[in-house]
Amino acid sequence: MLYRRRAPRRGIVAVVVVLGLTVLLGVAAVTLDGGTALAQRRRAQAAADAAALAAAADLFKNYPANAGKDTGGTARTSALAIASANGFSNDGTTSVVTVNIPPTSGTFSGQDGYAEVIVQYNLTRTFSAIFGPGAVPIQGRAVARGQWVPSSPGLLVLDYGGKGTLNIQGGGALTESGSAIYVNSNDPKAVIDTGTGTLKATEIDIVGSLAVGNKATLITSPTPNNVVENVPPMQDPLASLPAPTPPGLGSISSTPLTGGGTQYVLTPGQYGGPGPTLPNFGNKDVVILKQASAGNGGIYYLNSGGFNFQGASLTMDTGTSGGVMFYNAGTGTNDKFNITGSATGTVNLSGLTSGTYQGMIFFQSRTAPEDVQIAGNGSFTINGTLYAADATLKVAGNGGTSSIGSQWIAKDVAISGNGNVNLTYNASTVARMRVYGLVE
Repeated sequence: MLYRRRAPRRGIVAVVVVLGLTVLLGVAAVTLDGGTALAQRRRAQAAADAAALAAAADLFKNYPANAGKDTGGTARTSALAIASANGFSNDGTTSVVTVNIPPTSGTFSGQDGYAEVIVQYNLTRTFSAIFGPGAVPIQGRAVARGQWVPSSPGLLVLDYGGKGTLNIQGGGALTESGSAIYVNSNDPKAVIDTGTGTLKATEIDIVGSLAVGNKATLITSPTPNNVVENVPPMQDPLASLPAPTPPGLGSISSTPLTGGGTQYVLTPGQYGGPGPTLPNFGNKDVVILKQASAGNGGIYYLNSGGFNFQGASLTMDTGTSGGVMFYNAGTGTNDKFNITGSATGTVNLSGLTSGTYQGMIFFQSRTAPEDVQIAGNGSFTINGTLYAADATLKVAGNGGTSSIGSQWIAKDVAISGNGNVNLTYNASTVARMRVYGLVE
């Protein structure tokens, strides 16, 4: 018997074809619309990054006045402008740009000095319309930071390769509190202690090592023996701080004192050509520095001749309270900065309380290698950051206890004398480092 093959039913063939086409359309939808979505996601993220950075730049620029708040809305405006320039106009239909200052989500939620930008693009469906109606929302999110924050640590020795970059001599004691001591030198004898005194700190971090046999003179508290060797080096936290623009000329007025000596009253401004030449202040002289005030930056800009005080009293006037800063621009051998207290005298100085150089009491040109010398004696108090990136900071204590600075940052540091020196780190009275960039 002969059998004939039955022809497939046309209905089954049609179903197979339809199913095949549906699969093909699905693959096309995923391939084409998915690829477009991925490209738009990258564009949205790039725009969010750029917009967040623009807002952070505005926060950074206005930080001295606004402390990280977008008081006038200029940071938000900057973010929206950059997003629009990148194709996201915030029209509410195709794109929606949300700017939150401070952020409302994430690690930095609610923190001033941070800007959050969310860029949403509503992608119109093509082939993927077979899966449902409506646009596909695609988002990019970024958070950027623009702040001026207290620099740390309390004592930072910048020299990367010298021996004894932190050199401790004499029989006195240096007590550093509130932050760590950090020594960048990778030398096996980066820290040398040849004296009979002590160095007290919360923590001592050294890229290299201590000289053999000296750990007994180092005291750390509250954690004993908190001396860490072979740590990675720390960058200069004030490296981005610009040198000040030379202000107008300073002025000196003088009045003879009964019993000898002279009282000098100095105003902020330039000294040592084109400004007036500063005298070498003697042991009976009284020097009063005018502080920063409205229209007066409080900066004593030393072009040449440095500043040499070995007198009876060096204080600030009490008419204002904006503080002072010395900037030593001179790079010659006669341009040294030297403050030496007397047993019966008074030294009482504080750094600037606002503006670009908030917290700074002394700033030496980064190309000036001349030693900076501070010798405490009598009633001696200096608050603020002492900064000499290419020089040795020489600090001595002579009798009693002297409070010398809130922070020291220098190429090298040498400590001597038989008195006690306190270096008390305080975040409110140290110079600010600049922090800017994406964080999320």
